[in-house]
Order: sequence, then structure tokens, then C-alpha cells
Amino acid sequence: MTFSEVRQYQPGDDIRHIDWRVTARTQKVHTKLFVEEHERPTLILAEQTPALFFGSQVRLKTAQVLNLAAIIGWVALQQQERVGGICFNGRQQISLPPKKTQQNLLNFLQQTVDLQQQLEKPGITQSQYWQQALQQLQRNLKPGSKVFLIGDMLQFDATLLANLKQLKSHAEVVALHVFDPLEQHIPELGWLNIQGLQNQLMRLDSFRSKTRQNYADLYQQQWQETQQGFHRLRIPLLAISNQEQPVKALIQKHLIG
Repeated sequence: MTFSEVRQYQPGDDIRHIDWRVTARTQKVHTKLFVEEHERPTLILAEQTPALFFGSQVRLKTAQVLNLAAIIGWVALQQQERVGGICFNGRQQISLPPKKTQQNLLNFLQQTVDLQQQLEKPGITQSQYWQQALQQLQRNLKPGSKVFLIGDMLQFDATLLANLKQLKSHAEVVALHVFDPLEQHIPELGWLNIQGLQNQLMRLDSFRSKTRQNYADLYQQQWQETQQGFHRLRIPLLAISNQEQPVKALIQKHLIG
């Protein structure tokens, strides 16, 4: 059994689960609700936007998101949990309710592949894509669900963190930041064309050590700000490279056994 939520007492509730602290504060009797672990729905939010349409070696970040979603989904099914989720790419968003069937998971993964194949070039992910996905999730969320957010995650501003705070009050949330090592540090390769925030091209001289350091500092600043936002909400935010072996990475992060 795992804690789900606190709600106002109803006839038939176990009096041993009364939350006396909330009851004293509200002057109304409240009780704690618990659900069985194997009945908990597992929901996966898989990002397939242009921000993930990149990979310097091994695989695209979109492919790594799909790998992680598939592994988490199959492990949840083996644990007799219902699995569903939402996938989105900026053009389209698809939602499948959680079910305890292999076919439902396969449908979800196939839909995610279809959205991946619609991508044509790298780009910037708008925060509204995540906001729409989170809002869709909250409309159908069952208390006590486990939610995995898998994607770039660097777009989470104050508005998205507010959505996450509401989500966290009803579900256990884990976030996975999928990145390419080239995003953290650029090699010495001369002049490079890099796409900026407004989709404009910028030319960087990667032979200059100051240029490489400024590039690395910019990523670290954005990553640290994102980490701080998730830390305030007490939501685990874990980084996995697109070059890592996905099963091994999930085991090392203690997300699967």
C-alpha cells in the first residue's frame, strides 16, 4: 500500500487513517487514502519535438526518449501495473489511457514513433507544448499515479513549474532530461553554425577557448536553473545521455531493478 491523497472523511472510511493534523487545521475530519502498488497507473509523457531531433553520435535524442519510454513501460507491465501516456511533437499530441495490456503499450510506442518520423530538422521546443501535455494529463490523472516525464526538460519556466506543482500533489513524478554531450561542450572544430533561440543561425569560432567556455557556461546555467526548479518541488530530475545504454542508465538511476 502507498499513500495517495488526503480528502474529507466519508462514511465507511477507516478511522485509523484519519489525518488529525489536517482535521485540526480545517475543523473538518479528513482521512488519508492509500492504493495498492500494483494498481497504480504508470503514465509516460514522451517528448518528440525538434529540440530532440539531434544526435552527434550513437542515436538521436528522440530515439533515446523512445528507448527509455519503452523500457519503463515494459517493466511497469511486468509489475502488473496499467500503462499509458502522452506523446507530442509540437504539431500533434496523442494520449492513450493506462491499461494492463501489451497491445496498449505497443500502440503508445508506435504513436510515438509516428510523431518522431514527422520531424524534419532540429529546432526549439516551445514551453506551450509541455503545458498542453501536462494539462491533458491532469484532466485524466488518477490519484496515486506514477508519472515519468521524458524529454529535453530545459523549457520548464515558472508557468510549467506551477503545472508540475499541481501534478505533484496527486502523483509521484520523475523527470528524465535527455541530452547530447555536444550540447554541454563543443569541440575545437573551427567555425560552427549553431541555431539560436529564435531559430536564427549564429557562427561560433570553436578554436577560441573563451567561446567554448561561454558555450559550456550557458548550458550549465540553464541546467542548474532547471534543477533548482525541480528541487523546490521535490521532483527527481535525472540526466541521461543519448549515448548511454538505456537499460544500464535506468538501473544506475535506480528507476528499474
